[in-house]
Amino acid sequence: MGLSSAAWATLLVPTILGILVMVLYGYWDKITGKEYYVDDEILAYDEDLMEELGKGGKV
Repeated sequence: MGLSSAAWATLLVPTILGILVMVLYGYWDKITGKEYYVDDEILAYDEDLMEELGKGGKV
């Protein structure tokens, strides 16, 4: 009870594309030569961190 070639293509093509996207995402900094970072503004969504930054403390 094997799968048809169309069924195999339906299973394998999205899987291969998903793996390719994950690898591309993982190496995007090296590919583009740019580094992306997370700063305090982005992290400030956490309420505890917002309170700590509001008091003048450092994270």
